[in-house]
Amino acid sequence: MADINPADWSYEKAAHLLLRAGFGHNGRYNKFTGEATQVRFFANLTPDKAVAKLLTMATSKIRGPGTLVSGDDKFAKLQLWWVNRMITTIHPLREKMVLFLHTHFATARSKVVEPLYMSTQNALFREFAVGDFRELVKQATVDAAMLWWLDGTLNKNGKPNENYARELQELFTLGVFDFNNQHNYAQKDVTEAARVLTGWRFREDKGKIIVEIPSYRHDTGEKFVYQSQPGETTQNAANLIHVPAHYSPIEEEYTVLIDGIFNHLDTENRPTAARYIVRKLWKFFAYDPEVNAGTARTDLSLIDDLADVFVANNYSLAAVLNAMFMREEFYADTTRTIKGPVEYVVGSLRMLRGKLGGSTRENVGQGTLANMGQELFNPPDVFSWRGNLSWITTQTMLQRYGFAGDLAAGDKSRNSDVGHNVNSFLDTKATTRAAVVDRFLTLLGLFHVDDATRTQLMLWLGPDDSALDLTNPDYVQVQVRGLLNLILTLPDYHVH
Repeated sequence: MADINPADWSYEKAAHLLLRAGFGHNGRYNKFTGEATQVRFFANLTPDKAVAKLLTMATSKIRGPGTLVSGDDKFAKLQLWWVNRMITTIHPLREKMVLFLHTHFATARSKVVEPLYMSTQNALFREFAVGDFRELVKQATVDAAMLWWLDGTLNKNGKPNENYARELQELFTLGVFDFNNQHNYAQKDVTEAARVLTGWRFREDKGKIIVEIPSYRHDTGEKFVYQSQPGETTQNAANLIHVPAHYSPIEEEYTVLIDGIFNHLDTENRPTAARYIVRKLWKFFAYDPEVNAGTARTDLSLIDDLADVFVANNYSLAAVLNAMFMREEFYADTTRTIKGPVEYVVGSLRMLRGKLGGSTRENVGQGTLANMGQELFNPPDVFSWRGNLSWITTQTMLQRYGFAGDLAAGDKSRNSDVGHNVNSFLDTKATTRAAVVDRFLTLLGLFHVDDATRTQLMLWLGPDDSALDLTNPDYVQVQVRGLLNLILTLPDYHVH
């Protein structure tokens, strides 16, 4: 398959783009046409211009909020700050990418107990959201939160700590195995990489985080990474990274390692890091591609095409995202991925122009989202949230249903903790139940529910069209808000 045909571009595909590349449209709505105005705007563009519009943004280094000192209450404020940004942002792709990067470089407050450090890392992800991924890996390597999380400060001359060196390769750049199911690196490569990374530490000075590498803490010996290890790896000789003894300046030695990692070729002579990162991006934004040897490998050419774009553009995230969003496969209706809790909550609030208030607002991070299985700034471990089907358990679904009920029933103009203004989406002149049902399905991006589901939704509004009375506040409160609750709990709504 190839790029999407401009002749096939439509309102539905524009809605799909905004849902997958962000959190859905911004909730602005045309009461006469029944369309979200932002979706219609993107639908009226050509696909390339729609994607370009989504990608056009200035670099942001925003960090917040205010002075962050120790305490769970400060993490709660930080979580709320980020949730609010995701709901209200005019650049949803940026925040979606920050979420991806937080998932990819998983660090957690369970160990990094100072919110300032997590906030600073979050700002780093925001700065590089559509930037140079290779440079981001370099900066993330010496980021204080990462040094804390993976024991970088314990990695010193004479007493190397391998935690970060291992995860740098296993999780952040290469993966343990290539697409041919062969090892990308050996234990010796972890050991040698750890030696390259010795010496870094951080400290605070008047509220600022200082990261440094005192010379006495660094191993200045000669290092060799990606030498072939019989029985473990069959490495391309071109992969060898040689760091001479007494490399100078020591502050730049680790960049030699990372540049070498990004030049690594797998056993199919393909760019290992590019393949690995593109696969993760596609899985996050679209679906889990089938690329491994031993399977049909139906998505291999897709991922390799995108990996080639990534390499050719010096690991520009903007370039590879542009290529991803232009692919016809990105809009395929056959493969869907379950929304994570952040996507579900933020998307619902965003598309319904909903509000958070009271205790729900203050505890959205450590309450609502955590109870659904995704507490921001606190992934479960270095492997992060597993995603997709792992989001669905008896407990987490009950939490989703509870949130859906509160959002659907709550009145934005009254004292509800969670709510929306249902009247802003109604056409009081509608004369059929089908029109009301289709209006809310379209609003929330559900274009293809099955006939049986649609029939049941219509029956909820009454036995026939004569029961419809959108001027009756009691009918709206019970029947229409109840309809919205049903839609928010449909299996179709929990996927993108």
